[in-house]
Amino acid sequence: MLTLENIKNYGEYIVLESKEPLRTFSSAMHNPGYGEYQVFMNRTVDLSYNPLDAHEEMQQFIQQCGYPLPQTVAMMTAVDMKFAFTGFYEDGDTSIVILVTTGLGNAVDITRSYEYAHPPRVGTINTFIFINGYLTDEALIQALCGAVEVKTKILAEHQILDPQSGTIATGTSTDSICIASTQTGEAHAYGGSITKLGKLIGKGLYDTMNCSVESFLEYKKGNR
Repeated sequence: MLTLENIKNYGEYIVLESKEPLRTFSSAMHNPGYGEYQVFMNRTVDLSYNPLDAHEEMQQFIQQCGYPLPQTVAMMTAVDMKFAFTGFYEDGDTSIVILVTTGLGNAVDITRSYEYAHPPRVGTINTFIFINGYLTDEALIQALCGAVEVKTKILAEHQILDPQSGTIATGTSTDSICIASTQTGEAHAYGGSITKLGKLIGKGLYDTMNCSVESFLEYKKGNR
């Protein structure tokens, strides 16, 4: 069973290691898509980060940290890992572990993004949700969709705007998300908003990401 004790913060990166492979679906920078992985990394880089090949540089960093490339899912952000927020939530025999970092420097309204040129800027919302339970592929994907719904609602409640369109942002242009399940314990055929799993993700991610967003906004306010 995964708990918050599986998450280690090394300053430059945060990692969760699992003894057994987790069924995973993600948009991570390294090893995106569907597969089974045991190491999950969220790495922070400097604002001036601009290598010739970011993917190759990320692979070198993973190896330098001692993690196997084939078993590692990794994301990148310019948000300092001291602003990372975690949470553990449970409902009966199902529990989830959440890791979130939030940067809002390039907030975008996807419904209006076609109207403007958006110069690349730093700002990423990285979300990891680890589920102690058995999920079908359908449940895994529905859980991911539900997590994106939570993110969009939080941005709306905080009135985060796309600076180009002046409308409510739906995310940032470089968001990444990862859903991973242990494939042990309580079975979940579905993960939508009215299921046990969906409700747990809705509550847990809402609480955790709200803390992350509020921390980021307070930090930016204090550094104006």
